[in-house]
Amino acid sequence: MIRWLSFFLLGWSHFLCAAEGSGAPGATNLTNAPPVAGPPLLDLHQPLTEAWHASGLDFRNSDAVWAWVFRHLPAEVMVYPTENYFYWRLTAGGREIRGNIRPASGLREKGIVSFAYAEWLEFPDETLARDQLSIARRLGAEEGVTVACPDALTCDISCEGKTVRFHLHPLPQYPPAANLLGPGQRFISRTWDESGLPFFLCYDTGAQCFFWVLNEEKPVAETFTPLAPDILSGRRTGFVFWTDRAHAQRKVLTGVREASILRNDYFDGPFDQLADNYAAQVPLRQTIGEAFPGLKGQIDLYGYFTSGPDAGNRVALTSYLAYSSTAGALAFTQKAIASADPIAAIAAGGKDR
Repeated sequence: MIRWLSFFLLGWSHFLCAAEGSGAPGATNLTNAPPVAGPPLLDLHQPLTEAWHASGLDFRNSDAVWAWVFRHLPAEVMVYPTENYFYWRLTAGGREIRGNIRPASGLREKGIVSFAYAEWLEFPDETLARDQLSIARRLGAEEGVTVACPDALTCDISCEGKTVRFHLHPLPQYPPAANLLGPGQRFISRTWDESGLPFFLCYDTGAQCFFWVLNEEKPVAETFTPLAPDILSGRRTGFVFWTDRAHAQRKVLTGVREASILRNDYFDGPFDQLADNYAAQVPLRQTIGEAFPGLKGQIDLYGYFTSGPDAGNRVALTSYLAYSSTAGALAFTQKAIASADPIAAIAAGGKDR
């Protein structure tokens, strides 16, 4: 699944408006990452309009797109999402293209990096999707791309005489405070979603289901609107949460916008941004097997199917509702938290388990 970037590529429409003395525009202090609180971001309409009229880049030529993107990257970048997608966004010739460079765990060690992109459709439907440009490929030595890993969380990618260092998100997998989990509930991993929100992936042994809890050990990049007592909606992400007062007022994710899932945007939910760099340390594979016994022996360390029609796809831990309206998300959450087992009801996402 293609993932998208939160900033414009250097060279076309990335502008920062920072307080005086904040340093060079666009500079990132990687030594203190992650995450670094940067200056406010100002996107200007003028360069965007001019980019719409730009020409000279054939999006169907993935070699040319790769060369253009890689040429415009800074010497060092920080990859925040824990599935290791470094997102980018490019506008030219009346099209907006969004894509990613991914030094994936298990592949970068073999000298391979993933590169994918697609035409962005703000309002996707079946008619438009038929002609949607979408390209995904793997690059390595045969394509003139060198991938080296000086350590577990650093990846150097080189092409045509240029090297970019990709810093991967260090996210030690220690458990949250004990009062955040109830009887029979287990911590699985810490994750960082492309929405910019951190989560705890948890598991309820009684209900045999996963659930997602917002990590608020540090202030989160979200503003919440109350929908009802103990039910909140994120104004930026659209994520809906239940404030579980019985367990340290943890925020349990109950809903994600269906439109974001269809668009495949930043806010399509944390179901796939798992702790890939720590896969050998966290009990993901065995817990998936516990929740879905039929999958035992069919998934790898990272939760990908190893055979059959779904080979190469990841088990989607969508333990929440995909909602089409705020009213629907509210009604679902109210019904779930009034049930005998709220976590099981939330994890079912409006479907019978």
